This record gives sequence, C-alpha cells and structure tokens, in this order.
Amino acid sequence: FRPIGRPVWTRRAVVAGASVAAAGQTAIAQAALPFDWTFLWIGKVGPRRPKLTGVSASEVAAILERDLRIGKYILTGNLTEEIFEEDCHFEDPNNAIQGLSKYRQAVSLLFDEQHSNLFIHDIRVFADQHTIEVKYVASGTIKLPWRPRITPWSGHITYYLGSDGLISSQVDVWNITRFEAIRQTFTP
Repeated sequence: FRPIGRPVWTRRAVVAGASVAAAGQTAIAQAALPFDWTFLWIGKVGPRRPKLTGVSASEVAAILERDLRIGKYILTGNLTEEIFEEDCHFEDPNNAIQGLSKYRQAVSLLFDEQHSNLFIHDIRVFADQHTIEVKYVASGTIKLPWRPRITPWSGHITYYLGSDGLISSQVDVWNITRFEAIRQTFTP
C-alpha cells in the first residue's frame, strides 16, 4: 500500500534539490570570506629574535615604512619580525592567515620581487597610539610558469597594536575585488 500523493522519485528530488540549494548558499557565503591557508604550513619555526615591546607607535610606523618602501614586505615577506606578535592575524580580501611565520611563507611564494612594485602614499599613527594606517599602490608579477602580471591596485592597511606595542592584526583592503585579483592570476 502506497499513500496517495507525489511519487517517491519526486519527493526524493525535492529533498535533493533542497540539499543542493543549502550547499549553494553555504558556498556563496563562504566565497565572501578570505581563504584560510593555515593548513599549508605545518613545520618548524626557527629561532626568534626578541620582540620590540614598549616602543612607541611612531617608532613602529617608521619600521613599517622602511619595510614597505625597501623590503616591499606585503609582496615579499621581508619584514621586521620583532614588531609583530607571533600569533598576529593577517587578512586581505583573498586570504586570512594566523601567525607570523605562516604569513611570511605565504607572501614569499606569491610575487617576483624583481618585477613587483610598491609605492607608499601615506602612513599615519592615530591619536589612540594603537592604530597605524598605510595607503599604497602595488603591482607585480606572480611566481607562476605563465608569469601573470597583476595590474596596479590601491590598498589600505590598518595595523592594530596591542598594549605591549606589538602588531596584533594587519587588515588590508583593496580597490579591486578578490575575483578580479584571482582572474588576473590566471590570465597570462
């Protein structure tokens, strides 16, 4: 005896359709979040130099300016570790990474230092002495076999300093979408 109503296959199709729709909504919601690359870096951490605790926000800003202008650190990973917490949070529209060594590894894999540029327009320390902002323009060639070139983009980095004066968080916002950045990566 079968109840009168929809055939079994249509009920299953409705349930399957609802599952696919829910999965699609989850995927769309997750697409808006930066990708967490943390799972890629499980390894040794080398010896660390002592942290520069207790320095003023102006001194931290001066070190950041040098690291950005000379080391192009957001493209190369060449930064002064002593001003960052080891568990610092780094975020941009495409990535979210927890930990200084993981961030340095991730960034060092991306851009060809010789064919990438970073121009600092402004760096300022907020009156609260716990926030630093940097405005920049960057462009670069990605270290992939087809050597994709990312056209110039403007960025705005906000650094948050803890009570010890170390950077606890770096949040980078771009004037291009994450999808545009990814599209350029896969275009020769």
